[in-house]
Amino acid sequence: MKKLLHYLAWSTAIITICLFWMPRADAHPLGNFTINHYAGVQVATNGVGIDYVLDMAEIPAFQEINHLDTNRDRKAEPVETVQYPEQKCQEVNSHLELLIDKQPLALSLSKSTVEFPPGVGGLSTLRLSCNFHGSMELVGANQLIEFEDKFYPQRLGWREMTVAANGVPIQGDFTSLSITNRLRDYPTELLSSPLDQRRISFKLNPSLTSSEQAPPPSVKSSSRLDNALTGRSNDLFTSLITQENQNFPTILIALAIAFLWGGLHALSPGHGKTIVGAYLVGSRSNAQHALFLGLIMTITHTAGIFALGLVTLGTSQFILTEQLYPWLSVVSGVLVTVIGLNLFISRLQGTQVSHSHDHVHSHQHSHDLHHHHDHNHEHSHLPPHGDVSSMKWSSLLALGISGGLLPCPSALVVLLSAIAMGRVGFGLALVSAFSLGLAAVLTGIGLMLVYAKNRFEHLPLQIPRIKMLPVASALCITLIGLGITSQALLAHPWN
Repeated sequence: MKKLLHYLAWSTAIITICLFWMPRADAHPLGNFTINHYAGVQVATNGVGIDYVLDMAEIPAFQEINHLDTNRDRKAEPVETVQYPEQKCQEVNSHLELLIDKQPLALSLSKSTVEFPPGVGGLSTLRLSCNFHGSMELVGANQLIEFEDKFYPQRLGWREMTVAANGVPIQGDFTSLSITNRLRDYPTELLSSPLDQRRISFKLNPSLTSSEQAPPPSVKSSSRLDNALTGRSNDLFTSLITQENQNFPTILIALAIAFLWGGLHALSPGHGKTIVGAYLVGSRSNAQHALFLGLIMTITHTAGIFALGLVTLGTSQFILTEQLYPWLSVVSGVLVTVIGLNLFISRLQGTQVSHSHDHVHSHQHSHDLHHHHDHNHEHSHLPPHGDVSSMKWSSLLALGISGGLLPCPSALVVLLSAIAMGRVGFGLALVSAFSLGLAAVLTGIGLMLVYAKNRFEHLPLQIPRIKMLPVASALCITLIGLGITSQALLAHPWN
């Protein structure tokens, strides 16, 4: 009974730590990958106007510029963008639907402009403005107006709609105030749950006077506005690619900063610290295993950034870059879950074999007292065939791949900035240094855990406490894998 309590106490403690330190599955990077929409419906006596704004962040803007770039300099030159605003607004118009009493109202383009504001890491963003107008007659009371935006339905981003009237009473569930100032200032407290307004309807009622109009529902305005979505402000790492006057000392300093930034990045949630710790603590690990894990994570993380960069450059019409992130999160979570389940089953079976082995020798020990010392020594170790904590290089390889599978969005921005600025070699070096810094911290954590575990095993503690450690750590890995997978599936739209 006392041994069982020890098992339960240690298992509960380890599992509690795992759940408390559960690595967060990285959500979609809301900033660098987003395409944000604003549609302001304006009702007047002569018809309906649509004030439409499209705000593309760095990655989709890079892809859009890449499509219209004829001289292949990765920049949007004025001569290349002369026809772009009108053509793009006509494309937008083909995905807008305006209905008056269930009958479509044709919209014509009256004005189109485009800007390329500076973004992160020297990349440009894209801001497209379109003004549409649809002529209509006010033929009676309670005309139903419905508007829907079907442009880029699967892309991530902020979607906002407003309705305003000039001399015409209207009723409905809407607001006339843009809380983002037409996608110029985003409320920071709403970035975790951005607006997703794709459809709006209201009644046009000329039979009512303005004083009889029901007031529209109020929208809580933000007390704090920011001019950038999360991930769209330059940090120290993304700004390295834009430094001027490059020479040998400044390049070395930049690489050192990238290395340190990668190390700091490894300390943030979601980079496998708990998984690595649980695996190394619950296994017969040594320094070589920790170094091997760090090497695999470095290679996987760097290769993932390069691969995602190639996808962004070459297949953006077929694969949405931001949609790869939830799939990578799911693959990583499933891989960790499989590793954890496999370890849990094998270690639990090994523990049962060890318990049976101890029981047999304990029975023999009661009949053979003169072997007392030999048996005590033998019982302090698991038999070779029941070594539930043995280290497998294949499991280490799979664990390292899962830990480095999800590339850092900032590193991707640096790589694309390097391509756009013609500094490909420098960009590759910065990304590699960043990955090395990330892996160095994870390797250091692994080495410390291996050393601490070895010191712990030499302490005069009761053996049952140590025997259940591998099983509890395997269960911890399984729970983490399930957590990563479930968060990835629940946090992202899959349609």
